[in-house]
Formats: sequence, structure tokens, C-alpha cells
Amino acid sequence: MVEIEVNSDTIVFDTDSVVVRHPVKKSLQKDDVLIVLLDVPCGTIDNQNVIGFSTSGQRLWEIEPISDSSTAEQPYVNLFEEDGEVWVYNPIGAKCRLDIDTGNFTKKEQKKW
Repeated sequence: MVEIEVNSDTIVFDTDSVVVRHPVKKSLQKDDVLIVLLDVPCGTIDNQNVIGFSTSGQRLWEIEPISDSSTAEQPYVNLFEEDGEVWVYNPIGAKCRLDIDTGNFTKKEQKKW
């Protein structure tokens, strides 16, 4: 079994390490995939702040942005597992279920305020 350690913007996979562009806010391991939610600073546009890695440290995918606008500040703010599925939220109420092998959405829900 691979030992994985997350320290701010560095993820250590046994003896190899990967540096990501922002500190890791939250991580979740599902099967052989480590999914990390990056903590994007206010004022920074990074709407692809969820990344999937293999347990050997290979970057598998980066999530698609929920917004089509390249100037919209809508990073994902939560990552969680519910009933065996992996989900992400963004600040405008979008809840998306992920395919952990590809990072693609398998379902999108919009919370009505």
C-alpha cells in the first residue's frame, strides 16, 4: 500500500513528490485515485482546482470548469463522498458528481436560492 502525505502545496507519494499550484484544502482517496481540492486565493481565477492523481503520483486529470466564462471567479469550494460517489460544490450552488477515472461530470445539480 502506497503511503500518501499532503503538506500544503506538496503531495508525497511514498518517495516521489508533486507540487501543485495552490495549497491543498482537502483530499479524498477513492479506489486508486487521490483527488485534491486546491485552496484558490481570493482574487485568483482558477476554476479547475480539483485534480486527480494515481497513487503513484501521476496526474490523471484536472476538473472542467463549471462556468464557460474565463473571467468568472468560481473555484470549487468543497469535495466530498456521498453514497460511494465523489461530489464537488462551487460557490454559486453547482453540485457535480465526478467520474474519478476521468474527472468528467456524470451529473450536475443547481441549488436554487
